[in-house]
Amino acid sequence: MPIMLFVMWMVFNGRITWDVIVTGAIISALLTWFLRRFTSWGLQKDLLYVKKSGQILGFLLRLVLEVLKANVHVIALVLSADPKIQPQIVYRRTKAKTAAGKVALANSITLTPGTITIDVGDDWICVHAIDDSSAAGLEDSWSERKIERLEEGL
Repeated sequence: MPIMLFVMWMVFNGRITWDVIVTGAIISALLTWFLRRFTSWGLQKDLLYVKKSGQILGFLLRLVLEVLKANVHVIALVLSADPKIQPQIVYRRTKAKTAAGKVALANSITLTPGTITIDVGDDWICVHAIDDSSAAGLEDSWSERKIERLEEGL
């Protein structure tokens, strides 16, 4: 965790000087101490996320691909001579167990053009879809399957 936080600090800062390095090291150490002291975060979770980093990267790459495909779909829908826009609100059950899994699912739906997450409950999610095709994509959600695999062991 402290190494990841320090690397993020350096990347977002954009320059490498001694004051930036020292400040980043102190902030990373304090934030790690705080998280381990006042939350359930620990070395085991650090190791679990390192072990699942390949799956997380795969999820993010697939999300980028799905966003690009949805962009093409929405552009075609908007530019068509007779747009078949049929907005609808869809409620569906979700298998995501953890709060982080539900947030990841809701955000992946919202990032995909043509859909936006309206509300998330204990075992359901409410989504606004721009048309039937976007709503149908929610039934067999690739992101939910990936999130289920990521949640295993948490």
